[in-house]
Amino acid sequence: MSLRDTAKNTFRRCRRERDAGATRQAILEAARTLFAHDSYERVTIRDIASKAGIDPALVIRYFGSKEDLFLATLDKGDGCSGLPGGDGMSLGHNLIHHYISHWSKQDASDPLLIMIRSASSNDSSDMLRKALNEQFLQPIAEQVGGPDGCLRAELALSQLIGVNIMRSLLHTEALSTIPDEQLIKIVGSVCQHYLSGDLEEKNPSRTPHYSPELHGL
Repeated sequence: MSLRDTAKNTFRRCRRERDAGATRQAILEAARTLFAHDSYERVTIRDIASKAGIDPALVIRYFGSKEDLFLATLDKGDGCSGLPGGDGMSLGHNLIHHYISHWSKQDASDPLLIMIRSASSNDSSDMLRKALNEQFLQPIAEQVGGPDGCLRAELALSQLIGVNIMRSLLHTEALSTIPDEQLIKIVGSVCQHYLSGDLEEKNPSRTPHYSPELHGL
């Protein structure tokens, strides 16, 4: 084979690899956009292929299955899904600031938003539980530390997810209109308490005694 033929073959191979990378990225971006706006069970391979402008067979060729593609959308490749840094005394505020800022920009690539959209899907429940644990709960628990790190991580994340459902999915009036900075300050304090505050109730209030006479019975 001549040097010229070798150069041609190398060029063709590089072009195929470049085109393959572009196709894979187009599929991934299309899937992230669709999964961020609808649940796992409602999004089809045909929907993703149409959004990416390719044949549905290529989706399977590049990702193997819808399940594997869904898992790929949850992996942004930047470690811990882009969780913000900070020790236990600042992580709660940083988490809220990071995600509320992301959600306000309607970032369709955000893994947590994709998970929330498919939370009610029976088809994806096992995948979501595993991904949520690996990408969010374990990293947060490790940053917090201590014997109750897992509990604290779940409490903080439940607050974060709850706010997003109310604000971004249900569009409740008060949470939809409150300025980001004010919401970050309020919810950040709650999350920070979950991560670093005292979870034990030191002075539990007594349960009021129910009296039929006081209720007119």
